Amino acid sequence: MSTPARSAPLRKILVVLVALLAAAGGALTAALLLKPAGAPSEGMTATYIRGGKPVEAFQLLDQRGETFDQARLRGRWTFLFAGYTYCPDVCPATLMTMAEAYRQIVAALPDVPVQVALLSVDPQRDTPERLAEYLPYFHPDFIGLTGAEEQIKRLTRALGLVYQRHEPLPGETGYLVDHSALLLLINPEGQLQALFRPPLLPQVIEADFRKIVATHAP
Repeated sequence: MSTPARSAPLRKILVVLVALLAAAGGALTAALLLKPAGAPSEGMTATYIRGGKPVEAFQLLDQRGETFDQARLRGRWTFLFAGYTYCPDVCPATLMTMAEAYRQIVAALPDVPVQVALLSVDPQRDTPERLAEYLPYFHPDFIGLTGAEEQIKRLTRALGLVYQRHEPLPGETGYLVDHSALLLLINPEGQLQALFRPPLLPQVIEADFRKIVATHAP
């Protein structure tokens, strides 16, 4: 995310993101972002999508250089969020939160397969090697996804995520990428099942996940 000097107020950013989603043909997803679709039980913080939302076909690479596509979403729950390794604030915070949430989930539901994936929106710099070096600082099980820009745009659009890359400032080579801060939950059938909005708290993620899993019927 951009630094405070370059960021608009939070509400303005939200309005812009929703407008971008609608303009891109994501009106349904934009509506989901602003209005919960119901939940499997009371007390849920996450927005639960009844019946799930299919995820379009995609093909990316993980940090080992292996293909990551829809087949690797099936048979397990997937927490996925957009970000990049040079992100100065939101991404490290989300990764630390998910490291704790993941530990809590594995301890509470040891028989439920679950994975955590960072979808890079900066494929020019986030190579598989870069992701492989970066992610273990947070958790060795975490997955980093990168690949062709076209594939990343296709997947982010399908998931209702948006991002915008800024040009480097004069005299600088580095740049920032503004992106959605949502945490997505994809079910073992490869469908988008729930959305978690900031602020993200490990205990809330774990509690909501247990409720979703308990009521999930493939």
